Amino acid sequence: MPSFGRAGLILLLSIVIFSGIGYRWLSSYYMVEVVEDKIEYPMKKWSPPTGQVKPQASCTCPAKSYDLAGSIPTANREDIQKRRAEEYKKHQARTSSILNTLLFAPSNSPLQYPIQGFTVRPLVPTLIPGLALHGVQRSSYKVSLQVTKGVLSLGNQSGAQSVKGGGNNFLVLEKLSLEELNKLLAKVTYTIPVYHIHTGDLVHFSFELHEAVFPIAIRQPTVPVLFDMGTNISDQVTVTTKTFLRYKQLKVLIRSLRQFYKDVVLIVADDSFTPEKITEENVLQYFMPGGQGWFAGRTLAVSQVTTKYFLWVDDDFIFTEKTKIEDLVEVMEATPELDVVGGSVSGNQFYFSIAYEEGDGVTGGCMGRKSNKKFQSLPNYPKCSIVNGVVNFFLARTDAVNRVRFDPKLKRVAHSEFFMDGLGQLMVASCGHVSIGHQPRGANAQYGRFRYPGKGDEQYKLQLHYYKNNLKCIHYG
Repeated sequence: MPSFGRAGLILLLSIVIFSGIGYRWLSSYYMVEVVEDKIEYPMKKWSPPTGQVKPQASCTCPAKSYDLAGSIPTANREDIQKRRAEEYKKHQARTSSILNTLLFAPSNSPLQYPIQGFTVRPLVPTLIPGLALHGVQRSSYKVSLQVTKGVLSLGNQSGAQSVKGGGNNFLVLEKLSLEELNKLLAKVTYTIPVYHIHTGDLVHFSFELHEAVFPIAIRQPTVPVLFDMGTNISDQVTVTTKTFLRYKQLKVLIRSLRQFYKDVVLIVADDSFTPEKITEENVLQYFMPGGQGWFAGRTLAVSQVTTKYFLWVDDDFIFTEKTKIEDLVEVMEATPELDVVGGSVSGNQFYFSIAYEEGDGVTGGCMGRKSNKKFQSLPNYPKCSIVNGVVNFFLARTDAVNRVRFDPKLKRVAHSEFFMDGLGQLMVASCGHVSIGHQPRGANAQYGRFRYPGKGDEQYKLQLHYYKNNLKCIHYG
């Protein structure tokens, strides 16, 4: 085998490419139309990525995890798993996007293109900014663009002889001058011809053997929903609670609230079997069928809030001089990305973190909840830290919580489940400088029978995590 230098290697490659063998290779690599021995449409045979770089791998459950499949009765397990898999596919189709595709920037490329931030509205032709070719000298220049969902066009078709395609999903531009080619590229528009509110497309941009792929985000702009904060705390915050068979405790809560906040509205969701009307001023009491459950009551209460924030309290809490709602509002207003900020109950600043791996679409994901685990401190508020979930005393953005909601299927002994459902949607913090008290626990046999139902309720929650959250295991630590 002879030894070739760099110049010899380049010469050999040139001979191969422009020989019959090389031409057949190019013809298979590109979709071409041969006219007078010229390649007229150099469109690469490419299959756009589906939005998933590689198949999801099964996740590993830590020791002492709950095996959620084991909570499903054996006779129904196969059928439920099949239905869950189908539902998960629909979830993926709804929530995944081609914009999740992993893209790599080509090295030493003469192609210029937008790499981030290019967003179009559905049905609206939009110029693709920044398209250009740089740093190459040729006797003529030819570039191609191709998309999957949209239509590529030129704002001005005056150079018709230099344009192939257009009005469909590909466009080929050819000019003798680099300056003229870049003028054409500056006129390329993209349109998605169907209405969609949240999707994306990928543009394949080619020049000779140089190739690049860049994303287009397709978004229907959302209308802002703003809250007038006013000047008083009663214009900013509504207090919400759920009560069941505990009117004595509820009345103590109301008296303590009025001691510090006379005009703040309290919303009470009440599913007691024998309702008792509360006639206090600025108390809105909503009656439910008896025993509907805690999360159903939470959802009802929050649905009636008209202020920017609501403060969640249990019906057996008690306001003290340390229950400074204004301090929680200050943290939220100073940190607009926050959705929930919790305080402490009788000095107990309970918070937790959630670790989650998606796993595959067959066996499901893995989740772990770890108590008293926090992330970084909140800037400018050293007594506050970012977490995934907090205690039952928290201030929250009304619109953010309504997007997650409290699942009415969970009737009792449920709290962490809301933050599990909101993982990745809610930014949560825990602050130690705002506290609320807890009333002495009294004997209430009827309440106790519903509050502590036994293992059946726990089993039901495991089954719900298996199907609704597509989990194969969950670990509490």
